[in-house]
Parts: sequence; structure tokens; C-alpha cells
Amino acid sequence: MTQTRWHAFARRALPVALLGLAGCAALPGREAQVGGAYCFLNPLAHGRPGPCLDGPLPDEKTTQDAWHFAPDPQALTVYVVRQNWSDGPHRVGVFLDGRPVADTLPATTLRLRIPTGVHMFALKSEDGRVRTLSVDGRAGDLRLLHIATVAGLWHTDYDWDLEPDAVLQARARRTRLVADLRLHPAAPMK
Repeated sequence: MTQTRWHAFARRALPVALLGLAGCAALPGREAQVGGAYCFLNPLAHGRPGPCLDGPLPDEKTTQDAWHFAPDPQALTVYVVRQNWSDGPHRVGVFLDGRPVADTLPATTLRLRIPTGVHMFALKSEDGRVRTLSVDGRAGDLRLLHIATVAGLWHTDYDWDLEPDAVLQARARRTRLVADLRLHPAAPMK
């Protein structure tokens, strides 16, 4: 192939190859309506809807407030960030001290304000696998947790990943805030 033909081929083939690789990345979902469901839209699914999270979703003002990452002086503030380039369209549930809190999809974030002390966070993927992480904090503390995708040849799994706060804040800003919850201490079991 001559150099001119090679350049012409590369100019046409490279954008197609890059577009194909971009299709593997987790793209943000799409809201069905303001305050309504948040759905993951996979470009490779040819218009078929992916999994959705029911609303109501936090409004734009709440979302912009969340991206300041200001701690709450009366609670431990925890962000759970799910933003990975290789993420699949699976729903992953987040649990706090054994109780369900919210589900996540690719490119989503949860902001939780919880009582101070030691808490056990767990994530549960659709296939039932559970991963736990202990978090300790006082009022006014801020913690950022990352749900990482562990992609294998035949399956996708999820686990907690510790990254610097600045990295997780940047990741969070590329997502949709899908839950902003103030959780109260659990009632003692009888």
C-alpha cells in the first residue's frame, strides 16, 4: 500500500475504530422526565432501554450543591460514586448497616448524610455477590467511596475501590446525582 493510500485508509478507519471503543465506555444515562426515572442508555443496545432507577431524582439546585462536597456539620457525609469507563448496565444496590439505601447504575452518585460512628457499607450486584467496607466518621467528616467495575472475560463484578478524594470528586462531577438522603439511626431491633 502506498503512503497516500495508507493515510486515506487511516483517516477513514481511525474514527470508526475510536467510535467502536467509545461504545464500550459507560455513558451517562438519560432521564425519562424531570424528577422521574433515570435510565442507562447503552449505545450498543440499538435503542432498547436499559435498566432504570425510579425517581424522584434530586433537582438541579441540589445536584449543584452536592458538587461543592461541603460536609454537613451535624452528620457524617458519604458520597458513593460509580463512574468507570468499562462499566456495564447492571444495577448495583448499596446497603448501610444491613439495610438497603439505594441502587446505582453506571455514571451515578449517591450523597448520604448518616449518623456518626462506625458503619458497614455493602454493595450487592444483580448476581447476588456482596462486597463490604467499614467507614468510621464524626459529624462534619466527609468520605468518598468508589464502586469499581471488575471486568472478567465472562462476567462483570463490582467492588469498593479507594482513590484520592480529588479523583473521586472529578469522577462524581461526570455523573448524575440519583439520591440525596439524610438517614437517621436505625431503630433497635426487638
